[in-house]
Amino acid sequence: MSDRTVISVFVAEDEQPAIELLVEYIGAHPGLKLEGIASNGREALRKLSANPSDLLFLDIDLPVMSGLEVLERLAAPPRVIFTTAYDQYAIRAFELGAADYLLKPFSFERFRTAVDRACATLREGSRPTPAPQRIGLSFRERGTHRIIPYEDIVYVSSNGRTTIVHTENKSFDTNLLLKQVGMRLPSEGFIRIHKQYIVNLRHVSHFKYFIGGQYILHLNDEEQTTLTVGQAYAQALKERLGV
Repeated sequence: MSDRTVISVFVAEDEQPAIELLVEYIGAHPGLKLEGIASNGREALRKLSANPSDLLFLDIDLPVMSGLEVLERLAAPPRVIFTTAYDQYAIRAFELGAADYLLKPFSFERFRTAVDRACATLREGSRPTPAPQRIGLSFRERGTHRIIPYEDIVYVSSNGRTTIVHTENKSFDTNLLLKQVGMRLPSEGFIRIHKQYIVNLRHVSHFKYFIGGQYILHLNDEEQTTLTVGQAYAQALKERLGV
């Protein structure tokens, strides 16, 4: 924080009433200076990367890119106060080092408490929010923002322009390409085995030679899923499995 008396603030929020309320509250709180506003995750990431702020009010359910993804991708995350209408994200927010978590709608008193808490840590010179350790795949499914823990994912499969995330109990449709999903999965736990499949290595049971340089991979899920291993991916899979 460059100025000990003025704390720069950025708002990442897509709902106009919420933006107006935050702008009003920020203006009414001494020591805060509004530096910028973004209405989607990609815009927030771009603006904050170019011009960092001390304090970020971050809506979790942002368009284009979720608030969690924004925080994960920032090289130097600021102190963060999450704002959302969904209380199920509270634990994840604090795991990411959030200073506080405001559940919409919130009063000025609740806002002031969250800000004072964040400002106190800033003025004490404590280190900023650490770069978060991701624990799950974040995506949208039919207008709902979901976070699926990595360990729950058995495999993901391409469905044309979309991707299906398969867990033990349910499958989820995403609007992402398989390549995009692959970029969000930790490389140490997942591997691409075919142009249509990425699997969680924890769920691999065994694989057998099939024909023409291809293999059949067997998973240890309840359905005992079998997937084709593409010839171009077989050697990398063998190396990962130590075969």
